[in-house]
Amino acid sequence: MIERREVAGGNVELTFRLPADHPAEPVGVTGDFNGWVMTSLHDRGGKLEATVTVPAGRRYEFRYRTADGRWFNDEEADDYVVNEYGGVNCVVDLS
Repeated sequence: MIERREVAGGNVELTFRLPADHPAEPVGVTGDFNGWVMTSLHDRGGKLEATVTVPAGRRYEFRYRTADGRWFNDEEADDYVVNEYGGVNCVVDLS
């Protein structure tokens, strides 16, 4: 699940959220919003989540990755695009 919240300066906070009992724990989110560097999801009230702040007005590609290197997608993404590795990236659309 992806929660969006408008913040000051034309930015949006994106909160990426998975159930805390997700079988892939530990897990992180990575995308073009953070240079494809892993941002860990942390247990917050029974959910695994991470929040990033991004400029509004564009689309962002992302994926989740487990500690052992497995990639997976968010079933609630706005869209999906084929990536350069033959996989599929999720898209969150803020345009």
